[in-house]
Amino acid sequence: MKIAFAKLSSVAYPFKLDLDNIVFEGTITKVNPKLAKVKASFKGFAYRNCDRCGDEMELEIDQNVELFASDGIFKDENNTLSDTMEFFDSHIDLIELATSELQSYLSDYFYCNKCLN
Repeated sequence: MKIAFAKLSSVAYPFKLDLDNIVFEGTITKVNPKLAKVKASFKGFAYRNCDRCGDEMELEIDQNVELFASDGIFKDENNTLSDTMEFFDSHIDLIELATSELQSYLSDYFYCNKCLN
């Protein structure tokens, strides 16, 4: 699902994506002509292996995400790292954004109940 930067405004634009067992839902608001703010959440579950024992587990996901989407190269004023994803075709690709953020979240360490006790 792609949304054109030109169609965004200061009024929140709602979206909802179903990604297998996870729902990615939120809003996009234009900050300026080249920058939009994305507020969203992931809810659902993913199957992962425990990082300690290797057993498969069902990982419940309820994660909020807040980041910016830039139309082109993003240059901030203070040269600081920020949560900004750059797009180069004047569209925000929500599937790419959701997949990237989900993979980032899943790259953390997770342990099954057996290993936590």
